[in-house]
Formats: sequence, structure tokens, C-alpha cells
Amino acid sequence: MSDAAWTLSRPGGVSIRVLGHGASWVGCRVPLRDGSTREVLLGFDDLDSQRRNRAYVGATIGRWANRIASSQLRRGDRVWPLLSEPGLNHQLHGGPGGFHQREWTLVSQARDRLRLALHSPDGDQGFPGALDVEVRYTLPDAMTVDIELIAVLQGDDPSPVGLTNHAYFQLDGDGCVDVRRQRLRVAANRMLPVDASGLPTGAPMAVEGTRFDYREGRVIGEALDHAFLLPEGHASADAPRHAATLKSADGLLAMDLSTSLPAVQVYTGEFLAAGTAGCSPRWPAYGGIALEPQFLPDSPHHPEWAQPDCWLAPGQTWRHRLRYRFRT
Repeated sequence: MSDAAWTLSRPGGVSIRVLGHGASWVGCRVPLRDGSTREVLLGFDDLDSQRRNRAYVGATIGRWANRIASSQLRRGDRVWPLLSEPGLNHQLHGGPGGFHQREWTLVSQARDRLRLALHSPDGDQGFPGALDVEVRYTLPDAMTVDIELIAVLQGDDPSPVGLTNHAYFQLDGDGCVDVRRQRLRVAANRMLPVDASGLPTGAPMAVEGTRFDYREGRVIGEALDHAFLLPEGHASADAPRHAATLKSADGLLAMDLSTSLPAVQVYTGEFLAAGTAGCSPRWPAYGGIALEPQFLPDSPHHPEWAQPDCWLAPGQTWRHRLRYRFRT
């Protein structure tokens, strides 16, 4: 197993830490107005804890972020069984041995940029086709972190592709601060109703008049593990659109998330303590919030939803961007 780790920085700006294991983003120090810096990501004291954790802390997720119902892919008269964790009625985040548990290969590195690669063979996790994946971490300016996700499919069959990053943010710099005290704005008019397993129970529904309306920004206030569908419109890896804004409870730091992906899963970390049991540190429930740009859960089986097609054809390139801009 590799112990590879890299630090990227900008003079007077952010400094981030990335691991080869899972291509994981596990550190981000942000300068504040008073001259101090604040660590805003959850991470671990040692690499063994990163490998052991079951909360996907900071990891690159693939081939499919979130859930696929019945742990199988269906397209026309074809069915592909997918790997899943024991006891689940769906595949979550690519299942056991997903991209989050792989050792990624270094392609290139500079002070403010890093490229990591992974080859996923035909049949990996149950998915058809061979997929070559690259993650590019870049600091385009002093207060911005860009993650570009690129995948190319080879083979005879199409495959759904849905990569994301699973960083947990703690803008107050202290995992003991309950993220439900922080303020969140989500630029989404609709969200996906789900059952207790996180699987969709219907089509995306309007947030207006519901507890899921965060369009104007407010204190989070409660547990969330839901996907919000961003408004239809042009967005690309070269021109990501604003998706969400998170503000610390102490009012000293904000983060704007932009993406080219059609939805954002908001997870307030209800099960962080269970997922980091035996790790150093063991993070408490609600100690961090994940804002995960992605397709809606179970999208491969719902072409009727108002988002781009998530199935990639052989020879095509999948390319999306996640952009995190910090403000003080």
C-alpha cells in the first residue's frame, strides 16, 4: 500500500493536502482576516485511519457516487449485477473496493496543481467497460480549490459514470461544532424524495413550502442526507455554475461551491461517529458536512429526470468540475 501524500499551496492563500489513497482531499488550511489560518476539512492523524474509515472522508468516489437500487444496472434487456456491501438493497458509492479504497497513480505535480490517475477494468464493481479516470487538483487563485474529474470509457457497452469528491467541511475549524449551527444556501428549486435507505420514492419535487427550502440561506438546523437538483441551464467544466454557499457559525468564513454537475447531495454527517470508529480522531456525529456534486441517486434508471444523460458511450469523455471558493 502506498503512503503517498502531497501538499499544494498558494502564497498567502490556501494550502491543501491530498493522499494517493482514494485520491483523497483531507486537508485545507484557509487564511483568515486576522492573519491566522483555519483547518476546514476533516482528516486523520495517520494513513491507517484513512484506509480504515467507512465514512469516505475526503475520497474520490466512483464509478458511481450515491446509490443504485437493487445493486444492479438495467438498460433495455441487459442487466449487470453490481457489488454492494452486505445487507444493503443498493450499491453505495461504488460498493466495497470502490475508487475511494484504491491507490491512485501520480501523473504530475507542481506547487499549485496535482494530477492522479486510476484504471478501472471492464467489470470493475460490476460496471461494463474499462474506464480510465483522472483527478486534477488545482489552486487557480489564493482562495480557490478546483477539482476536475475526467473519465474515458473503452469497450462495447455504455456505462453510467458519476464521480465526485466526499470531503467533509468544518468551516468553524473544530469538529466539536455541530454543523447544523452553520448557515447553508442551496441554489435548487427541487430535491429528490427518498426512503430510509436513501433511494428515490418519486420524481424530484419542489422545495417551496418544505423543510428543504434553502434558496435564501439559513441555519441548517436539522439532519440532511438529500440530493438537490440544480436549475436546468448551461454549465460545463469550463463554466461551472453556483450551487451552494456554506457559512461558519462564527461568521468568519464562507465557502461558495460551483459545479458543472446537475445536483448536490447535502449530508450533515449523522453517522460520522460510526463511520470513523477505530480511527484517530474519531469524528463526532454532525462534526462535518459533505456537499457532493453529482447526478441524482439511481439516475441510471431514470432517464426521465431533468438532467443530462449519465450513461457514457464507449470512446466518449466524461469531464466535470467542482470549485470551492473561500471568503473571509
